[in-house]
Amino acid sequence: MNETFFGDPEYYARFARAYDAMVGSRLYNQMFWGADPRQYTAFAARAIGSGTGPMLEVAVGTAQATAALHVASARITTLVDMSAPMLKLAGQAITEAAGGTLPERITLECRDMLEPPQDLRYETILGLGLLHLVPDVAATVRALGRQLEDHGKLFLASLVKGPRRSNAYLGLLKAHGDIAVARTAGELFDEVRDAGLGQVTVTRRGAMGYVEISL
Repeated sequence: MNETFFGDPEYYARFARAYDAMVGSRLYNQMFWGADPRQYTAFAARAIGSGTGPMLEVAVGTAQATAALHVASARITTLVDMSAPMLKLAGQAITEAAGGTLPERITLECRDMLEPPQDLRYETILGLGLLHLVPDVAATVRALGRQLEDHGKLFLASLVKGPRRSNAYLGLLKAHGDIAVARTAGELFDEVRDAGLGQVTVTRRGAMGYVEISL
């Protein structure tokens, strides 16, 4: 299994800076998703603070919500995205947050998140704004789960059905091919549970679902 379900990586290459500005906008997030970027950062902080061992953030994008958190953390961290321009912006954001030098314990890799180049294991895996992009949530979660250490944890977020305006916008994104499936939080829970990894919790804030899985 690989990340071909994400479509054309060049789409993100062309709109990296616009995407960065959009996902960081409180107005955009409140208007379309009934959410706040601070909620994404709080969820990421929960993931980063959940352990001390190696950590992986997948589909990191521009690290809008996590750059400062990764700098404040002492964890060995790998950040992965398929878009080189997005990853470049993520590196710049982390470097700036760190005062001008990228910490040696942080690695950025432009590659498929589901097929690591080595048999690597992580204590924690984080993926913000991820699961609405994949048609088969259970298969994706299982592939990520194989990269976890024993008793590791997954923290994954997804757009879900919520307020009426959000649902209309999700429909437009689905019709345009920008997301794979518009799911309810309940449907997301069922599909994540079907992966058979461990204990699953799903909470919803506006049109964003937050998934935690403990092995």
